[in-house]
Amino acid sequence: MDTSVIFKWYHRTDEENVDKALLLRDAYLNGALAVNIPDLMIYEFTNALRYRKVLNLDDVSASTRSLWDLGLTVHPVNRSLAEAAIRISYDCDISVYDSAFVALSDQLSAALITADQALCRKVAEKHAVMLLADVGK
Repeated sequence: MDTSVIFKWYHRTDEENVDKALLLRDAYLNGALAVNIPDLMIYEFTNALRYRKVLNLDDVSASTRSLWDLGLTVHPVNRSLAEAAIRISYDCDISVYDSAFVALSDQLSAALITADQALCRKVAEKHAVMLLADVGK
């Protein structure tokens, strides 16, 4: 899963497909789904929360602690993942940040779940990706 999905677990105002994101969270909590993320996701997540005007420092800190408490499998950057992310970035014309999620899903032979329609369109031809809106269809 990328940040666009996990963010919806914590900040639901003005977000689409929150119900589907919460179904995925519940599947993870029930042991029916594994969630793997690159360590970059922690920074993206906290940065996205930090710039929500309705949230303050305590809110962002509490959400971040809660995220850690979920016990998601966090994959640190390594040479192989970084090189794959760079290649994917050029091949698909996406940011290296986004390509890190794609590279990790490739390495794990798993589909990336994202709420980012543009990302999904750009990588779908060459990589396993699922749009959050299509979960449950």
